[in-house]
Amino acid sequence: MADGWESLKKQVKEASDIVDVVGTYVALRQQGARYKGLCPFHQDHNPSFDVDPRRQYFRCWSCGKKGDVYDFIQEHERVDFREALELLARRANISLEKMSGRRPGPGRSVMLEQVGQAAAWYHDCLLRSPAAEPARQYLGERGLVASTIHDFSIGYAPATGDWFARRAASAGFSTDLLLRVGLIGERNEGNGFYDRFRDRIMFPIRNPAGQIIGFGGRILPQSPQAERAPKYYNSPESELFHKSEVLYGIDRAKSATDGYLAVVEGYTDVLMAHQHGITAIVSTMGTALNSKHVKQLRRYLPNGRVILVFDADEGGDSGVDRALEIFVTEEVDLAIATLPDGMDPCDLLVQRGPDAFRQALGAAVDALDFKLNRLLSPGASDGIEERRRAADLVLGVLALVPERPRQSIALKQELVVNRLAQRLRFREETVWARLKELRSQRRPARASSEKSGASRTQRAGAHEQQLLQALLAEPRLVSEARREVSPEEIEHPGIRQLLQGLYDLEARGETPDLEGLRGLITNPALMQKARDWQEVGGRSTADRFEWFRQLLAEFGRKRARPQAEELQTRLQSAHDHTEAVELLRRLQEQTVAPGRSTSPRSTPVPEPGGI
Repeated sequence: MADGWESLKKQVKEASDIVDVVGTYVALRQQGARYKGLCPFHQDHNPSFDVDPRRQYFRCWSCGKKGDVYDFIQEHERVDFREALELLARRANISLEKMSGRRPGPGRSVMLEQVGQAAAWYHDCLLRSPAAEPARQYLGERGLVASTIHDFSIGYAPATGDWFARRAASAGFSTDLLLRVGLIGERNEGNGFYDRFRDRIMFPIRNPAGQIIGFGGRILPQSPQAERAPKYYNSPESELFHKSEVLYGIDRAKSATDGYLAVVEGYTDVLMAHQHGITAIVSTMGTALNSKHVKQLRRYLPNGRVILVFDADEGGDSGVDRALEIFVTEEVDLAIATLPDGMDPCDLLVQRGPDAFRQALGAAVDALDFKLNRLLSPGASDGIEERRRAADLVLGVLALVPERPRQSIALKQELVVNRLAQRLRFREETVWARLKELRSQRRPARASSEKSGASRTQRAGAHEQQLLQALLAEPRLVSEARREVSPEEIEHPGIRQLLQGLYDLEARGETPDLEGLRGLITNPALMQKARDWQEVGGRSTADRFEWFRQLLAEFGRKRARPQAEELQTRLQSAHDHTEAVELLRRLQEQTVAPGRSTSPRSTPVPEPGGI
């Protein structure tokens, strides 16, 4: 069984070329023997993310994330090792039946499969069902043609209460997973299940890799539910779908070469833009653009412009304020475009064509100028109070930037202050002074938060870290460690979990190494730390076996310390000479028995940062 499991992990890994896999998420370009791109795990400005096809390994030289193809999928898709294995196995067309009785329970890959099948059923219903005729008419009235409907797999969920639930039950779908992804709901008192999407146009939502992860449902205008139901209804939060991160159309827009990505507000806006040959376009899920969205966009547009598209009557709303916050706190060239006559992008494209839409995008101005244009009405910019209020509104957003930001953000901040001073005709020193004042008002809350966070951090002891370094670098030592050091002796919870995992693997007759821990440890950060410790242990020039014996001696001394302290206390208070001699003898035995070394190792090994 163990051999089958190890063989499967190896087979899937060998079939999953890391450049191909990572390339579906990150725009990579070859530089010599390696590939480089923007790191998907932090706000990367200059490409610091390396993929080495020879070693089948990735590494970010800025944030420190690194590992193999399994690590990348776990970190990027936020899944455990079993689900990463499932995803890569299915991608490589490798049967999971080879797991020889250790097949993981239904997870992410099964959810993706069932959500994908649901999309196919909804799409087929739209194309063929007589009940979908109103939906077909609605899409036709919106100007969407058959090829667009087919390319984006647009579907229809019938108005009947259990159309999908019955089909899913007949297909043997997991009820638990369908509940988790929000395709069905459970009736009161356990009387069966019902469809969550009813009488709605169904827009499948895909992740950057093109996998369907959820749906957006638009109620038909003539539906009996239209007055009491929300106009748009999205899939709920799940392992697949995170509303605040999703961008509709990103799977197609990521390949655009226009030098910009436009962000609109509706599914049909994206569809109509594609229908008119404009592919560099995405939409949010009814939420304002946020830093998570920006992180995705920058991944595929490292040096281009992000353009927010607003209707003409939306320029002064909170969305613009949020855009300004992103503009001054993120490494992104963010501009705002407005459309004429209150049209949405779909209407503009249908009525005036793609050139009018492109013209609006070309006239976009950056978020700072856009905000100031709204705050300062034409001819009124001489008003002192109006200028002061405008300065405070912009500087209030700037105050959100950390006082010691990254160099690129600090430079951007200086440019913003300079432009603000020029535009409002204030001395630049006065603007900086007001910014400092606003920041000081925020500092107490920030300091309190940082102090609270620091108090929750526990650093691992050196000897505990070094034990893991030794064991991960030399798995043959795990058997002896299991006899000598109990997990209960380990104070740091993460190291205790890793040590217990190695012991469990050794007890089952499996190789107690980092690969074996993948299936046991679900915390990606802990696995990353384990990898760091393995590298540190592997780089050591000391004799690992001697180092290990000295570590065992240190644990022995630690176990003996409470007893030695008790003997020392009793010796100091002893009144009988014979008793004192006996206590001294026992104390000397306690000191010598664990080992003569005064240090847990004779050759220092550099340690990674504590956890």
